[in-house]
Amino acid sequence: MKHIIYGLATVLTTDDAAYAVLEYAAALAQAGLADTVHVPTVDRWGMATTSGILLAPAIGLLVQSAPDDELHPETEGFTNEIRWRTRAVQTAH
Repeated sequence: MKHIIYGLATVLTTDDAAYAVLEYAAALAQAGLADTVHVPTVDRWGMATTSGILLAPAIGLLVQSAPDDELHPETEGFTNEIRWRTRAVQTAH
């Protein structure tokens, strides 16, 4: 599990989802673009939820290790979509 730290907020998600968001944010920044993603996350009570994040070049994003959570969210579909978006941004510019 990883924390995505963005601005003053922290959300908890799977390793794959966190790294996919980080790579997508980097691709967007390099292209001078912004986008919104809705990340499957876990709230502080361990319940699955979704967190919307605006990825923009001017705001830094940090991925930090977190303790594993048995109730991790399902992120495979999300991760595949974000990796597709990353490739689209990289090949367009």
